[in-house]
Amino acid sequence: MNFKVALIALGLSGALVGMAQAADNTVSKKITLTAQINDTLFVSKADGSTWYGTEELAANNHTQTSFSKTLPVRVWSSADDFNVTLAQPLKMSNGAYEMTNAAVSLNAKPLTYGSALTVDQTVAGVGGYDQIHQLAVSVNAPTKVGTVSTNGSYSGDLVMLFEPTPAP
Repeated sequence: MNFKVALIALGLSGALVGMAQAADNTVSKKITLTAQINDTLFVSKADGSTWYGTEELAANNHTQTSFSKTLPVRVWSSADDFNVTLAQPLKMSNGAYEMTNAAVSLNAKPLTYGSALTVDQTVAGVGGYDQIHQLAVSVNAPTKVGTVSTNGSYSGDLVMLFEPTPAP
């Protein structure tokens, strides 16, 4: 019987060693989650869902010399206006070329880097104002230099800062 006990003990110790070695080969992944509560301002897609991810600008015609996109943006605010600013200039590049004449506007009013645009909210909602605004983005294709083609995928980040207007 001692032989059976020794054999079982040997088998269990082998299994434990195997599990310990397998633990060294595990991969740990981390996702940082955030949530923000703001009782004066909330910005989302028109349907109230989360913010936009990646959006593709469409060519304005077959020549593909200009591209644009208009996105509905829903803003809930406790005040009848809010400020919006470009946090950085919009630049779209493919590594060799950069799109030109990038323009961003909200309700046809231009947004510029470093200058706040005050936007009026006129639609009353529950506990404040709830309105959908039109965010328009447009760029022009770069001009070809030498033999380097302008073909390819261009990308960039549109970073905007929405903030409540200061109390008078």
